[in-house]
Amino acid sequence: MAFLAVFIFSGVSSEAISLEENINDYYQDTHLADGWIFATNVDDDFEDTVYELDPTADTERQLVLSSIADFNTNPEIKLHFLEENKMSKFYVMEGEEFDLDDEDGVWLDKSFADNKSLEVGDKITFKFNDMEIKKEIKGLVYSPEYVYSVPYYAVKPEHGNYGFAYLSYKAFPSDYVQYNVLNVKFDGDAQEYGDLLKENLGDDYNSFLAREDHSSVTAYDNMVAQLKMIATALPIVFIFISMLMLVTSMKRIITHQRTQIGILKANGFKNRAIMIHYISYTLLVLIGSALGLILGPIIIHKIAYPPLAKLFVMPYFTPVGGMRFFYVVILMFIMSVIVSYFSIRNIVNEDPSTIIRPKAPKATTSSFVEKLGFWKHMSFNFRWNYRDAKRHNFRAITTIVGVLACTVLLIYAFGLYDGMSDSEHWEFDKINHFENKLVVDVDANASQIDDVVDMVDGDKIMESGIEIESDTSKKTASLLVLNGTDLITPTDIHQNKIKIKDDEVAITQKMADLLGVGVGDTVKFHLMDSDKWVDVKIDKIYGHPSTQGFIMSPKKLKDLGLNYTTTSIITKKDVRREYDGIKSVITREEMVEGLHELNKSLWMMIYSLMFFAVVLAIIVLYNLGLLSFLEMERDIGTLKVLGFKTRALTKLLLTQSLAFIIMGGLIGIPLGYKVLDMVWKSSSEKSFILPSISWMNLCCTFLIILAVSIIINLYFSRKIKHLDMVDALKILE
Repeated sequence: MAFLAVFIFSGVSSEAISLEENINDYYQDTHLADGWIFATNVDDDFEDTVYELDPTADTERQLVLSSIADFNTNPEIKLHFLEENKMSKFYVMEGEEFDLDDEDGVWLDKSFADNKSLEVGDKITFKFNDMEIKKEIKGLVYSPEYVYSVPYYAVKPEHGNYGFAYLSYKAFPSDYVQYNVLNVKFDGDAQEYGDLLKENLGDDYNSFLAREDHSSVTAYDNMVAQLKMIATALPIVFIFISMLMLVTSMKRIITHQRTQIGILKANGFKNRAIMIHYISYTLLVLIGSALGLILGPIIIHKIAYPPLAKLFVMPYFTPVGGMRFFYVVILMFIMSVIVSYFSIRNIVNEDPSTIIRPKAPKATTSSFVEKLGFWKHMSFNFRWNYRDAKRHNFRAITTIVGVLACTVLLIYAFGLYDGMSDSEHWEFDKINHFENKLVVDVDANASQIDDVVDMVDGDKIMESGIEIESDTSKKTASLLVLNGTDLITPTDIHQNKIKIKDDEVAITQKMADLLGVGVGDTVKFHLMDSDKWVDVKIDKIYGHPSTQGFIMSPKKLKDLGLNYTTTSIITKKDVRREYDGIKSVITREEMVEGLHELNKSLWMMIYSLMFFAVVLAIIVLYNLGLLSFLEMERDIGTLKVLGFKTRALTKLLLTQSLAFIIMGGLIGIPLGYKVLDMVWKSSSEKSFILPSISWMNLCCTFLIILAVSIIINLYFSRKIKHLDMVDALKILE
């Protein structure tokens, strides 16, 4: 138990802290901006106005625009034309350092280059705004702004279809560069700084994005927060049960060796020597904790990091040594010493003549329940177990708490499994009914799109990244414009189909919660590739497990003064891989596989938790069963003398175990559900999963505990069968 507690705590905590410290070092090394101001024209006067604001520490202009790289798949590349390279600097992995005077070079996204087999020295062509530039790759780089980068049409990073590049402003094919992004460093609160920008810039800028609201930063922070939640909540349960098991183990050992302790005292051993002997058992806790401290960070890292590395692109990752959690080992050891001390203290203070005799059974009086009329009509099995639990109330409470803890962990593990499975079923069976999504090329014309729609018998939709702002918050989100299709079915948070009218705007429940809004409230938003903000009233709330934002119709979009642009075609039919005007085809299987890849690290955690929860149940129930048998050994011997058969005595013990399992389980279910709810609430801002557990897995939880309990009782039934009644009844000799 000590090993498991420290293993999980140090392993998961080390992974979370390693990820957090590495990203902080990365942001610091690259001087990631504290915020980004987007405007149509960031000229000198605009920059001076921002720089003169008291909180502003530094500024840097960029021209950021979308381009298409010259490949068959028409991948989208975000081009950054830099005036300087002192803020949000890219990190060179291969090639030359950035040269502001280089007119012919480009520093390209390494993940994209690796996918396209590009190397330093190769040429690459970009097309944008009716212009075309051909540049030589001078370096392959990572960027702190693109640690997590997923295009709007995908569920996981698509490094072959989406990337970024950095160039000098001198590489722009025009003498005049109209910058549209101002990176800023500032002191103080981001919300207050945003309010200050509104006061001083008015309508001269489009939007302000604080670092904490950046999609890449948010996704990474949410992942770290989730790991921290697991690292904090679960080890507390393990540590608590470790101490509980230590108490019961010490009680069992001391009860079993009571006569030996009396003999030692009678032969002149001092109380201190005897106490030191039994306290030395805590060295096992120290050894187990130390092993957990060493192995936890190593094994958990090997499990969790590889899938995370596919989602989050960083130039370096240095694991944090688990030895920084040595205080947990010391805490476990100190707690063990204290528990052991109080377990042995009372018995060594007794006289040797008293200790040398087995402890007399605890005397009890009739309780209120036993005086009620129905008591005489209850079976012997019920009455005996009730009185035994009352006489050994510490064991009864310990057993119930142990079962409770096992139930919490099993409910939590199975609940995570059900939540992930349920979200997949919700998205791909209840909401999406198409088999293929054809991503439309940005250069495709209306005729090409209509021809493809006819060929595949598909429906057109529009998907876009947007930024939503309420009175209290601002978030990046997704916009889905449905063009009368029945291949995508909006649902409420309970997965029931809902109808969104042509003149209505619906927002996801998760996004409504993040923005602090509801039905009837008004928010404003703008498309990521547009500077125009529009106000919308929320008419309905819907639910989606993995995408948060708005749903509306093309008519509603037009009424808001925004243009409808088909970005994808969805169809139930099998399709080819190449059509004119189509960038790529994403199949249902690829989307499911992408979702699995996205959640791979979480699945690893879930399977690990399920394993540890079962191991915990075995350890706890065996230990408590052994304690119960030792405490009841005399009673069982008496019953055997009175003629009770082994089967009847086994049934007696099993009945008590079942009663404790039921009581512990009934309390553990809501507690496990609460822990599950806390973890889901701490998940990514893109995820919305309601805590739930299927009846099957709820039954599995009880069956696991019940099966372990029955196996342990069958094991002890063999001890009952071979119990020496003479030894068991020799109390006063």
